[in-house]
Amino acid sequence: MRAIVAVVVTIMTITAEAGGKKDPRTLPGWQIYDRFCLPCHGAAGDGKGPAAPYTWGQPRAFAKGTYEWRSTPVGQPPTDDDLRTAIRYGAPGTSMPGFVQVFDEKQIERLIDVLKAFNPGAFATAAKPILIGPPRTVDAARGATLWTQHGCDKCHGARGRGDGAKNEPPYDLTTQLLRRPRESDDVDERRRAVVMSIATGLAGTPMPGYQGPVTDADLWALADHVLALGAGAKPRDSAALDEQSIIEDRKERLATGAWPGNDPDEARVFGVPIRPQGAPLPQLAPAEASLSARQCARCHAKQAREWQPSVHAAASTWGLSAREADHAGDGACNRCHTPLAEQQVGDPLRDEGVTCAACHVRDWVRRGPPRRAAAVPGYPLVELALYERSDFCMSCHQLPPRTAVNGKPLLNTYKEWLEGPYMRRGIQCQTCHMPDREHTWRGIHDREAFRQGIRLDAHVTRVGESVAVIAKLANIGAGHYLPTTPTPAVWLRIELLDRAGRIIAGARDDLRIGRDIEFTTAWHEKRDTRIAPGESVTMSRAWRKGRVAEATHARITVEVFPDDYYERLFAARLASKLPPATKRLYESSLARAKAAHYIAEQRDVAIGGGK
Repeated sequence: MRAIVAVVVTIMTITAEAGGKKDPRTLPGWQIYDRFCLPCHGAAGDGKGPAAPYTWGQPRAFAKGTYEWRSTPVGQPPTDDDLRTAIRYGAPGTSMPGFVQVFDEKQIERLIDVLKAFNPGAFATAAKPILIGPPRTVDAARGATLWTQHGCDKCHGARGRGDGAKNEPPYDLTTQLLRRPRESDDVDERRRAVVMSIATGLAGTPMPGYQGPVTDADLWALADHVLALGAGAKPRDSAALDEQSIIEDRKERLATGAWPGNDPDEARVFGVPIRPQGAPLPQLAPAEASLSARQCARCHAKQAREWQPSVHAAASTWGLSAREADHAGDGACNRCHTPLAEQQVGDPLRDEGVTCAACHVRDWVRRGPPRRAAAVPGYPLVELALYERSDFCMSCHQLPPRTAVNGKPLLNTYKEWLEGPYMRRGIQCQTCHMPDREHTWRGIHDREAFRQGIRLDAHVTRVGESVAVIAKLANIGAGHYLPTTPTPAVWLRIELLDRAGRIIAGARDDLRIGRDIEFTTAWHEKRDTRIAPGESVTMSRAWRKGRVAEATHARITVEVFPDDYYERLFAARLASKLPPATKRLYESSLARAKAAHYIAEQRDVAIGGGK
């Protein structure tokens, strides 16, 4: 037996290392790459992961073996220290975060091995860092003269706006942060980062290295001019898309509801609209040859019980049914609300909404995360890490770039997570919405789930005849904006109460938290007051004179309308003339939406201080 195992291991090793090239998937660092790097950089290291259409800056294509940020001359690979710096500190102004607080040294070394394995030939040349003389006295004026003398303006433009070259223009130095990875962002570190980029050049771009033709003193002066050009650069809106991504998607048109990754095994799940399953496989028992959740429940009772009361299970019922009866839309909603091809042809399966097979069955082969227990005999199973990554949820919780309104798609949850603090810590959508693989997907409709995501602080004081109230609502538990879609509205309300607990007339105000949109001939964003992960919104109000003297307490309330947008939409349609059947669907939909209101938190604070 041992001999057989040894032969198998030897064959696998020879296959993986054919031609001296190791398969990155066989390396110890692959699990780290899969969770943290693959969504942007791709399963093949080609820079075309499922997140690539939503990133600021094109993800590095490791398979090409070209690296812009090096301490070595053009033609040489980066040093391991160069790679460590990029992994630890990320690239400011892009979607590449720093992982200095996440990975230990051993994990970084293993990850470097994976990156090199995508193109080991690129690292065959010995890497020798260049040496730059010590910093010189700041001389931005001389740098401005050198800018034109050395032709920098031909690509970067006279003012550094990236408008000098027609083909592959560089980014705008005046508005975007310097991207070269660095440990800190003080003036000295920024200055050195610019010097290194000018000296070494950026491999894979038209930017050559200038060490040698340009003296060290002039390199420092040029860096001073670049810093002067970017003096007004500010961090970008992390939720907004790169304008170029929007333009590109208008040409290529990513499929709505489709996962844009290019791993062939993972693409079979959501890469394209789900095709008909076809004839059941002969080895399947009758119960297994069904796409209904009722049959799945025979073996997966726990998951079925969790799924049944979920929003996913109801995805095809009230609101969608009303809209379809009203002949609204072009059927695109079905791609996510009733994903299976069999659900589009009047099958009773349609009433199950996002049913089990919608995520787990393709061509009668079950797909899912790495197993924890023995699979059902005879039921084919394909295990995919995709099921435990956030990009699995992208298909239905992220609209393509071309749908952007004010730079942000109406469904932008994946992008918000990608740019936030949770992604860089390996916390996936499933971590919060499917803990321990639960199938409840609790979100904005669930009071306790919402309460877990917020923190409310309040302070009340009386000064003379005036009462001042400060209420602060923080997003401490959501990995995306709160709330993430334009559908809900969260109201933060302040009221003054008298000794009997009655609201004092004229002493009430509220703040709407959400993304307020409307559709006329096109979508418009009226305002966006949502709370980014880790951020907060503060509401300050003061009242004086009148009955304010009677106030003994301030009441601070957080109330949630999970379906606010649709409440307004349904009410507007009911105000018009509708067929009786359609009207009944809208009435039941509106009633259900209103019934979903809840008070997430309410606090009475005695006037005079305290929380």
